[in-house]
Amino acid sequence: MKKLKPHTVDWAQIERFLASADKKLASARRILAFDEEASLQQAYEAMLKASLGFMFSHGFRARSQPGHHIAIIEFVRSRLDKKHSGLLTVFDRLRRKRNLALYDDTGFVSRYDAEQALEAAGNYLDVVRADIAARKP
Repeated sequence: MKKLKPHTVDWAQIERFLASADKKLASARRILAFDEEASLQQAYEAMLKASLGFMFSHGFRARSQPGHHIAIIEFVRSRLDKKHSGLLTVFDRLRRKRNLALYDDTGFVSRYDAEQALEAAGNYLDVVRADIAARKP
């Protein structure tokens, strides 16, 4: 796992990341009214922030290098209950859609796409928070 490095478990830091994820999701919901693409990006970032908190709670962080978002998703997938694999599939799909919108300008984001992203992000944050809470001393 050269894409990861050890990270000291700091519960206050993990809580800050989860709080940041909640803020990003709240922003994504407000932004939906006027910018679907920005809403989807914020929903994705909320999932990413929660995932970083999840990684930190396991004593790891991703190295900053190309593909580190994929490494984060793979890490969570390998440690979260398999019944949540659908959420991780959506998370990865959002990553790709965000990249298309950001780098290729070919990733048109519809209102439906953004609404689905918001729903998935909300569910994902709940699942990740519950998993972390169950392991917190």
